[in-house]
Amino acid sequence: MNRREVLRYTAWITGSAVSASLTSAILSGCSEQTSEQNKTTGTPTNPNSSHLHFFTPEQFALVGLLADTILPRTDSPSATDVKVHITLDSMLGQVFDVTYQTTHKTHWLALEKYLGQQQFLQLSPTAQVEALKALELNKSDDTTSAKKALIEFKQQVIAYYLTTEEIGEKFLNYLPIPGSYKPCISVAEVNNKAWAL
Repeated sequence: MNRREVLRYTAWITGSAVSASLTSAILSGCSEQTSEQNKTTGTPTNPNSSHLHFFTPEQFALVGLLADTILPRTDSPSATDVKVHITLDSMLGQVFDVTYQTTHKTHWLALEKYLGQQQFLQLSPTAQVEALKALELNKSDDTTSAKKALIEFKQQVIAYYLTTEEIGEKFLNYLPIPGSYKPCISVAEVNNKAWAL
């Protein structure tokens, strides 16, 4: 083997070593995330709980329950079916400023406390809806923070639900390329559905 062949083989070996680790890193970045397992019991944990940005795993379970109580599955998907609870956690933890996060956390803790006093988790789905309605209509000063948290939560759940791709494209009027603007039309002209944003 002459010197030229040694240099050529050395370049191949070095290139293979560098590209193998680079290829491995790229491919592992493209793989789907698997659910994590509890290290002590080995049971799968909530696949979304390791990626939470604002809520604790226990709070996140309540967020999902409340979101589905507000928007349950009917002929259209429920709020958690289109991952509204994940969007809400991401928005609160990564987008909103610290002042809003602090205020929202205070109100959320008040809502949690109120729902705990009502034994919300033990109620039937119908009774859970009634409990939320009762809180929303409550005029007592003791429930002001909890009521604010519920109203803000409800507004955000509905907004994120209506702006999901699935709801926008399949359950609302959707035009991928908007045409002319018609400000005054009857609801019947658009099949009694709102337009996707």
